[in-house]
Amino acid sequence: MSRKIFRHILFTALAVLFSSMVFIFGGFYHYFEGQQSELLLQELQIAVSGVEEFGEDYLRQTDFGSSRVTCVSPDGEVVYDTAADAGTMENHGQREEIREAFGEGEGHSVRYSATLTEKTDYYARRLKDGSVLRISRTSITLGAIVIGMQQPIMLVLAIALVLSAVLALRLSENIVKPINGLDLEDPLGNEVYEELSPLLKRIDKQNQELGRAYTLAQQDRIEFTANVSHELKTPLQSIMGTAELLENGMVREEDVPGFAAKMRREAARMVTLVEDIIRLSQLDTGDSLPVETVHLFEVAKEVRSSLSDAARRRHIILLLKGEDVAVTGVYRLIMEILYNLCDNAIKYNKRGGTVHIGIGEEESRAVITVKDTGIGIPPGDQSHVFERFYRIDKSRSKQSGGTGLGLSIVKHAVQYHNGEIRLKSTPGKGTEITVFLPK
Repeated sequence: MSRKIFRHILFTALAVLFSSMVFIFGGFYHYFEGQQSELLLQELQIAVSGVEEFGEDYLRQTDFGSSRVTCVSPDGEVVYDTAADAGTMENHGQREEIREAFGEGEGHSVRYSATLTEKTDYYARRLKDGSVLRISRTSITLGAIVIGMQQPIMLVLAIALVLSAVLALRLSENIVKPINGLDLEDPLGNEVYEELSPLLKRIDKQNQELGRAYTLAQQDRIEFTANVSHELKTPLQSIMGTAELLENGMVREEDVPGFAAKMRREAARMVTLVEDIIRLSQLDTGDSLPVETVHLFEVAKEVRSSLSDAARRRHIILLLKGEDVAVTGVYRLIMEILYNLCDNAIKYNKRGGTVHIGIGEEESRAVITVKDTGIGIPPGDQSHVFERFYRIDKSRSKQSGGTGLGLSIVKHAVQYHNGEIRLKSTPGKGTEITVFLPK
C-alpha cells in the first residue's frame, strides 16, 4: 500500500514539473521568436519608407545591426546587399519570399542550416517601383537551445526528482500510518479502509487537476507578458524609427511637424496603455478600495460631458436618460465602467450615429445600459471581447487609440462589485451592453 501511494504521489509531482517546464520553456521560446518577427517587420517597414523616400543611399547610411537587408530588382537581380557584394550574388527571383513579394506584395520564408541548429527568417515587401526589399536575421533553434542548456536542465530535474521523492515518501507514510493501525478483519476497520481508498483516488485526481491549473496559469502569465511587451514595443519602434529619420536629417523641413505629431500620438498611446495595465493590476490584487455611496446618474452625466468633444468630432449624439439610482461601491471603478463603455460606443460607432446611456433599477439591482448604432460585434467574437488585448478590428482599434483593455477593465470592475454583464450585438446594427450592480 505504501509503495503504491508513494508511486502515485511521485508520478503526479514529476508530471506536473515536467509539463510546467515544457510549457514555460516552449512558451518563452515562442514569445521571443514572435518578438524577433515583430522587430524584423518593424525594421522592414522603416527600411521600405527610407528607400522609397531617399533611394539606396538610405541603406548605405543606415546601420541595421544583426539584420541583413537585400534589395532585388524586378527581374530578380540583387542590386544591393548589406552583407555581401551584390555583383557576385546569384539571381534571387525564385527565392520563396521574393517570389511571394513580387506576386502578393509581401513574402515570408524560413530556412534552416544543414545541422538544424540555426534558422534564418526572411521577410520581403514590394516597393512602389516594382523592386523588392528583403530583411533577414539568423537565430538558433529550440533544439539548439535545449542542447546548449542540457547540463542545467538535467541538474534541475535531478534536484526536483530528489525533492519530489522525499516529499512523496513523507506524505505516503503519513497516509499509511493510520491505515496500518486498522484491523482489516474488523468490520469497522474494513469499512474505514474502504472509505479511505476512494479518498486517495480523489487526492490523486485533485493533484492532477492542480497540475493542469498551474500549467494554465503559467500559460496565461506568459501570454499576458507577451501581449504587454508587444503592445508597448509597437509604438516604441514607431517612435524610434521616426526619431532616426529626424536625427539623420532625412525628413524634409515641411514634413517635420507631421513626424513630430506621429511621435506624440504614439507616446500618448503608450501612456494610455500603461495606465490601463496599472488599473488591471490593482483589480487583480484584490485589495480593498474605499467604498462610498455613488449616484449613477451623476456619474453618467460627468462621463457624457468628458466624452462630448470626442462624440462631436464624429457627429455622434450622446443621449442620457434614467433616474437617480445610488449604489454602495468604489466611485473610481464605477466611473471606469461607464467611461469605457461609452468610449467604445463612440469609437466603434458609425459617423453620425447615436449612443444611448440608460440608468435605472430592477428589484435590488441598479442597471446601467449603453447602446450604440455602430458596427456591431460578430457572433464568434462576442464571447471574447472582455478578454485582455482582444480586438475585433485591430487596425481600427489602433487608429482610434484603443489599447484592447477597456472592456477587460469593465469586466473586472463589475466583478469587484459582485455584478453581472450582458451583451447583445448585431453586426452592422449596433451593440448593447447592460451592467447590473447590487444596490
